[in-house]
Amino acid sequence: MESIAYEYVITVARHLNISKAAQELCITQPALTKFINRLEKKMGAKLFDRTTTPISITPAGKKFIENARQILDIEHKMQLELSSISSAASGTVTVGMNTEFCSQTLPYVLPEFRFRYPEIEFKIIEGNNLTLFQELEAGHADLVYASYSGATPNFNYDFIYNDSLLLAVPVEHPLVRNLNLANNSPITPYYLNPSRIKNCDFIVLVPEQGMGMMARNLFHKYHINPNIVVELPKNETALRLASTGMGMVFTPVRTPLRIGLIKPMAYFSIENPITTRSRGVYYSKYFPLSEAAKCFIQVFNDVFDREAIIRPPVCQLLFAPEIA
Repeated sequence: MESIAYEYVITVARHLNISKAAQELCITQPALTKFINRLEKKMGAKLFDRTTTPISITPAGKKFIENARQILDIEHKMQLELSSISSAASGTVTVGMNTEFCSQTLPYVLPEFRFRYPEIEFKIIEGNNLTLFQELEAGHADLVYASYSGATPNFNYDFIYNDSLLLAVPVEHPLVRNLNLANNSPITPYYLNPSRIKNCDFIVLVPEQGMGMMARNLFHKYHINPNIVVELPKNETALRLASTGMGMVFTPVRTPLRIGLIKPMAYFSIENPITTRSRGVYYSKYFPLSEAAKCFIQVFNDVFDREAIIRPPVCQLLFAPEIA
């Protein structure tokens, strides 16, 4: 059985609430409910009694959770013990990330990297995509974690995940004012035809940022001709400013899930399926990766696979009758 099953059940048991567990796991409530139903059918036993408020854990569920925790502990200890075999690795690894991605992932990755490889010196470079690729080109960075760019012929690219991109619109905007937003959220956005946002006010990121380039590509693709109110360097600032009513903004799905807004916003996708960007790790085509860099990639991938909190949520596109 996959470790994700243990993680999902343990999280539901901790909250005794499907909605709160789904939010922590960054998946939709229907997706989590469906997963638990399939797991119970496979196990031939009910793990949770959902007729009570809050839901309760059945005797079978308690036994499952007890064993699941033991299995996860064994897996984690095995990873650490196997990695300790190569803990003699040394040297320096310099990693480039933008500030938002760095704050999301590094607090989970770096402690384990330091634990596994205490002899490797770690250095971080934070900046926008343009700056990071310049540092990689100059040999000042060994690795750069960034969204995919086709204009990087000198680098290898290893894919990690796809990240959904949303259009966030102030709830006071005429497009939103009369909509039923009961089911609207960053992970359940409504579809919005791109023709509806032509000539609207927009807050955008500078072109050097990945989201800034993505927004401009969408403007060009759908002939949107936005009225750009202001350009900013950070997703968080752009989204919070947009929430005051100054304009709409394209944003990665995780940004509104983790920051506080001034006023509520509604979330849309102007494409079906939802627009995504891929994110991965870049390194030079012409110079071999150091052992220190290989160690960092391995630890990052291990932690990413294990920690649901740093994985992007799966979005479910909804179709609101009012805007069909």
